Amino acid sequence: MIKVYFIGTGGGAPNKRGLPALLLQREGLYALFDAGEGTQQRLIDSGLGFMKIRVIGISHLHGDHVLGLPGLLETMGMYSRRDKITLLGPSGLKDFLLEVFSRTHFQPNFSIEFRDSYEDADVRITKFKTCHVIESYGFLFEEKERIKIDAEKLRSEGVNDWKIIRLLKEGKRVEIGTKVLIPEDYLVKKKGVRIAYTGDTAPCASVINSVRDVDLLVHDSTFLDEKEAHDYGHSNSKDAAEVALRSNAKRLALIHISPRYDDATPLLKEALKVFEKAFLPEPFSYYVIRD
Repeated sequence: MIKVYFIGTGGGAPNKRGLPALLLQREGLYALFDAGEGTQQRLIDSGLGFMKIRVIGISHLHGDHVLGLPGLLETMGMYSRRDKITLLGPSGLKDFLLEVFSRTHFQPNFSIEFRDSYEDADVRITKFKTCHVIESYGFLFEEKERIKIDAEKLRSEGVNDWKIIRLLKEGKRVEIGTKVLIPEDYLVKKKGVRIAYTGDTAPCASVINSVRDVDLLVHDSTFLDEKEAHDYGHSNSKDAAEVALRSNAKRLALIHISPRYDDATPLLKEALKVFEKAFLPEPFSYYVIRD
């Protein structure tokens, strides 16, 4: 099970929705994508906290996406963090942080690793290019393919012994009387959950190709119907819906809503005309994806 927490769903300038911040939780892994101003306070207010975060992805170096990061890391240090944290982001991210740390006289007491991707035994997080006005990336969070036992098939054949099931999962043949159970006959491959976060982007082929068939697409939806949206490197809500449709996403979450919209319902209505499984997440809400 993966929980997607919408910490901040607005963009541009501080507003009631909060600046961009998305937290994904899968078992013990917490991954934060973007950290606009005020992110650490919103994490505290949500009751989630931030000390368990192991990976942070920053889409680009515009202030509304990154200015909350130095303070977040410095507070982690103040609270005596010792665990390594992995940072993914654009080429200037390391220099930005080192400059802020130097000017604020902060020396991290934990390891900060700058990488292009993150991978452990169960999850892979990679970057993909988006179409913004500066160097910018989205992030693809993927569970790895898993091997599972077809328990229903075994039960239909009268096999319920967990010891036998364990041996089959380990790839071992099992003899029951005159019958031989072959692992390949009962093992099935199960695809993992895939979630894409675009950060800021205009609609473009590179994004569509990168997010194909995701279970959840979290896409820039800054404007309702702004003719210059693409020139600003942003999307209208209808654009986000078209990307979801063309990429065969299962669900679409509209984020990075401009502060000009006190009521963002019209943006959702426009998106729903194109993609019926779009939704407008409320700040501090969460979405659960079960495998």
